[in-house]
Amino acid sequence: MEFSLPREASCPLFDDRPTPYIEVNALRLQRNLAQMQHKANQAGVALRPHIKTHKSVYIAQQQIALGAQGVTASKPSEAQVFLRAGVRDILVAYPLVTASTLQPLLEEARRYQAQLTLIVATQGSVAAIAEALRITPNDRVRVAIKVDVGLHRIGVNPDGHEALELLDALNMHHIPFAGLVAHAGHAYGAGAPDAIAQIAQQEAATLLALRERILAQGVSECPISVGSTPTALAAPVAAGVNEIRPGNYALLDLTAWRLGLCQPNELAMSVTTRVVSVNAHYIIVDAGSKMLSSDKGPHGTNASGFGIAMDANGNQWEVAKLSEEHGFLNLSGVTPEPGSLLRIYPNHSCAVMAQSNSYVLREEDGNSQLMLIDARGQFI
Repeated sequence: MEFSLPREASCPLFDDRPTPYIEVNALRLQRNLAQMQHKANQAGVALRPHIKTHKSVYIAQQQIALGAQGVTASKPSEAQVFLRAGVRDILVAYPLVTASTLQPLLEEARRYQAQLTLIVATQGSVAAIAEALRITPNDRVRVAIKVDVGLHRIGVNPDGHEALELLDALNMHHIPFAGLVAHAGHAYGAGAPDAIAQIAQQEAATLLALRERILAQGVSECPISVGSTPTALAAPVAAGVNEIRPGNYALLDLTAWRLGLCQPNELAMSVTTRVVSVNAHYIIVDAGSKMLSSDKGPHGTNASGFGIAMDANGNQWEVAKLSEEHGFLNLSGVTPEPGSLLRIYPNHSCAVMAQSNSYVLREEDGNSQLMLIDARGQFI
């Protein structure tokens, strides 16, 4: 299915540096960050944004300045980047299966006296964390149990006995329990806000039921942490939830827009590219798969192409194909001249940010700063 962006998605294009490059609209970014923090504040819950979307220390600092509790990271090496930058409360939302993977992060967390939350979904993960803590003791490490609420990727069956067995294992190793965490990533495949809101409600109901079973074991508290941008944008924060962990909301992308979760003028991240050739078949630009990624959207949100290119006047073309250094735009309407600048809104901002070393932070007056994507390449 093809989509056309309204003209209000367009922004001025500035020919002030070589292309292609990622551009983040500073005003849209700050507005997105403030709106999600306001939603968390109004609901009385903590916001712990997932920084795997932007991997940027600067953006994480803006989130914390607005009131974020801390951050969520994907991998230990990614978390280390933010520890060194001054973040002192981090949840690592990836299951660890070897002690050696965790060891460097534990050492840095102890050095910086940071609060560290890890997750487990198997007995093997508990054993790995226990071994790492035996080598590097740290009384500011706690562990949450990951629950599968429908994505069927990582997590315990909420109706089974695994969660209680993991709780017993944590107690046996004297590891503090941090509650339940979940990621309703299958919401990306729901197709519309109403359906996404239903998934958010089901997620909360599932976690609350499991919490009751855990509290019945004599546990004093069991916080609930949920994380996904679609559910955070499409539904109110459910009663009983203590923390939300959206990530993509900071930048947004065509996937969020196609799902009806944002307006075109909220798309904060794009790729500025240049037309290098026009032929009888395509408009060719200098942004290929190494810049845009080949992602058509997460968890079942497959788009027809690889993004939408726009000029400063709102004319647009679908990115139909990619080779490594070239993008192929479908001929449609007016044809841009070789050398012209275009702006491509990608399907998935997280995948694009992970491929570059830096981005341009663009102010409304055209002034800009080159900012590092600090945690780029940290996948261990």
